[in-house]
Amino acid sequence: MSLSDNDLIEELRTEAIDTVEDRLHNLTQAVADFQAGIINGNDALAAIRLEAHSLKSVAASFEMKALKVMCHRFEDYFFNMKELTEGACKDILFYADRMSECLDAFVNHREIDVSQMMRKLPNKGGFEVGDITVTDIEVMLVMEPGIATKIVTRELLECGYRMINVASTLDAIQLIPSMKPDAVIVSRVMPELTGIDLACALRAMPTTRDIPVALIATDQKEKYKDLPSDVPVLRKGSNFADDVADVFVELGIL
Repeated sequence: MSLSDNDLIEELRTEAIDTVEDRLHNLTQAVADFQAGIINGNDALAAIRLEAHSLKSVAASFEMKALKVMCHRFEDYFFNMKELTEGACKDILFYADRMSECLDAFVNHREIDVSQMMRKLPNKGGFEVGDITVTDIEVMLVMEPGIATKIVTRELLECGYRMINVASTLDAIQLIPSMKPDAVIVSRVMPELTGIDLACALRAMPTTRDIPVALIATDQKEKYKDLPSDVPVLRKGSNFADDVADVFVELGIL
């Protein structure tokens, strides 16, 4: 690689770092403007969504791996929010601080274990689940966005689990090794790779083979001949939360 190529790469890297810093500043400024009464909750949340999406795009383009994972978790945090509230401001600023730490690690060529940071993040927002005790159990739910996903997410939140929603099995394969959730629950019917494909892939990779996986499906487990033998099948319904608890006990999570 020529000197000019190296110079160009370094220039692009510097621009990416500057862009992330600007986006983080804009994000925290939107929170400050809301708290000062300059903008309303809807406008503040719209601005935060825009900055978060831009952050995620820059992080993905320049292989800022830790920041990319943190951005996904941040977007997931406010995905179901309708407007910004005072209670969410503290959480968003906490996320901004963690994203700044990820950027600092990238700038200084330092590895950072985001899985430990994940467990200190505020739990998923946008759901009113009452007064519950949040456990330290991180559950990744891999399902396409929709009413069914909201129902399953709410049920798991009401059980006190810390939730991560991922809409694509391909995204899940990239995120799971970094996030290291305590369990993965995946819908059998998914675009691109099916839930069974994801379960098989996780079992095949040394970094993920010990992470418990459960499949949401409608038929008996015996009908899915390619499903790994240690992957239980869950069915949506009135007893879903109890079935999840039973499976987690069986898998040694509870």
